[in-house]
Amino acid sequence: MSYLVTLCIPTNGVPEWCQPVFESIYQQGVDETLFQVVVTDNGNNQEFKEIAHQYQAEHKNFVYQETEAQGFLNQIESFKLAEGKLVKFLNHRNCLEPGALDYFINYAKHGDEDTVVFFSEGNLHKGTAIEDDNFDSFVKDLGLYTTWSGGLAFWHKDLEKIEKIKSFNSLYPHTDVLFMKRHAKKYVIVDQVLTKSLPTDDTKKGRYNLFHAFADEYINILKGLKSDGDITEATYQSVYGELKQFVVELYAQYVLLRMPCSYDLTNSKDYISRNFSVSEVNRRAKRWVRKYYIKKKIKKILRRLDNQ
Repeated sequence: MSYLVTLCIPTNGVPEWCQPVFESIYQQGVDETLFQVVVTDNGNNQEFKEIAHQYQAEHKNFVYQETEAQGFLNQIESFKLAEGKLVKFLNHRNCLEPGALDYFINYAKHGDEDTVVFFSEGNLHKGTAIEDDNFDSFVKDLGLYTTWSGGLAFWHKDLEKIEKIKSFNSLYPHTDVLFMKRHAKKYVIVDQVLTKSLPTDDTKKGRYNLFHAFADEYINILKGLKSDGDITEATYQSVYGELKQFVVELYAQYVLLRMPCSYDLTNSKDYISRNFSVSEVNRRAKRWVRKYYIKKKIKKILRRLDNQ
């Protein structure tokens, strides 16, 4: 194994996203013998396939494979092809910031392979690394971002454990990977911005059932962690609270305001009711909508003043 880092990019083949991501990687000017790019494609976009084949022809470290894996399970297909010492998930809409690839390579060189690492991209607003000596604290510190695949990384030596997992959660396969080492001696959250998401709208982001995912399925995952004794009641309640607020915002945007999106919103109240109070979510969502319109109005007034 010669590569220090593998960037795994599972995709359904969207050229306007993936091509800038590929460019952001190779424009870093890093020695291509140090890193690998793995792209697994479960889409049917012929234009993208041609782009991917062209990159494969031009770069020996670029691996492209078509797959029939459904939805998020495409992630696991990309992981299985990784050869790098450090394997990093890269969303097909997230371009590397300048210097990011060098950062990952240096981390692979000097990082402890017994440490669980997660790259939270500044979303926790810490601006530095967070270190935990137990799984419970790690989950509490990550909170809502335990649901986020974009920060996932693991060491190649742990790939064997991934391959032994018989069945992955179809909505959260990355969480099966993130949570597979619940008794590590150290957990590190790198809260530094290393990627930049391409601008897009919510009509292109996904077709899964939004409220089944966040109001039902993920709560069940948390309940499983608590039942197994891997997280405390306090951590469960902390993450549960963050998820509740997230569900409130989703409900406000896509159910009350009917903002355009590609998500499946069927049976939203039924899924919400399994772990939350529908009336409370509805009440808080209405408050969110009022604040949304107030902010929108203020911004409009400020723009008008700026133009006078």
